[in-house]
Amino acid sequence: MKLLTAFAVTVLSLSFGANAFAQSSPSGLTRAEVRAQLVQAEADGLVPSPKEDYPPSAEAIARNKEIYAVRHGTDGASMTKTASTAAVPSESTSN
Repeated sequence: MKLLTAFAVTVLSLSFGANAFAQSSPSGLTRAEVRAQLVQAEADGLVPSPKEDYPPSAEAIARNKEIYAVRHGTDGASMTKTASTAAVPSESTSN
């Protein structure tokens, strides 16, 4: 009788234990999607922000966007360079 009871308890605990560790539905986001969101947040100037400045202020977002543009050579950096170089030749051509 003890053997039958022990066997029944073991079988029931294994079946419930397996269900506890089974993942019924996959996670909402893949690793690649999370990485893409992080890269987008960096480009938007939301990351990094100091712990004291949460949510980040407009100045911190603007500074982070500039840093991102310089590091990654995005359009923001090229537009800044183009605007500064465009102003110089236009002054020299008007002389």
